[in-house]
Amino acid sequence: MLRWVCLFACFVSLTACAAQQVYRNDVYLQNTCGVPLELTLANDSNYDDQPRSFMLSPNERSSIANYQSFGEDVLGQISDQYSLTLKSPTASKTIDAQALRKATAGVEKTEEKAVRSWTLNDGAFCP
Repeated sequence: MLRWVCLFACFVSLTACAAQQVYRNDVYLQNTCGVPLELTLANDSNYDDQPRSFMLSPNERSSIANYQSFGEDVLGQISDQYSLTLKSPTASKTIDAQALRKATAGVEKTEEKAVRSWTLNDGAFCP
């Protein structure tokens, strides 16, 4: 009897986990700097740990952090090792986890189904 109860409890537990909603949390940067930027990212995701680099044209928007979650807000998911380096033709700037968390906390989240996003577009990240 005890074995049956344990098997039933495991089944119920697995079923509950399988039905849990998975969210995608994306933080975007809108290039309001007026010049092209070269972005280099590290530790910007909890499912793809490869560093990446790309160009961001003026007024273009691109993801600078993305995480999968079971409900957690993005602020608790940003890795302490997060790093974003922005290079313009004349200057550069590095953003760490604390700066990203602070900037993200100051913008409104948009939510559409299981995708939540934050867009940073105030120019504070311009080098």
